[in-house]
Amino acid sequence: MSRNLNTVEIIDSQNAIISIQAGVINELFQLLAQHISPDELDNLSCVARINQAAETRAGIE
Repeated sequence: MSRNLNTVEIIDSQNAIISIQAGVINELFQLLAQHISPDELDNLSCVARINQAAETRAGIE
């Protein structure tokens, strides 16, 4: 039983880390977006990946 608890705690910790990282990435992207034009922003390859991640996340929520 304690092994299951440890597994749950590990998963919860990993989820918390991923959430923190996602928040930081979002903040950095918002800062970047303030300093380049909308056209330049649309042409960044990371924008397509950000959108893909958002779609994937929406599918599991």
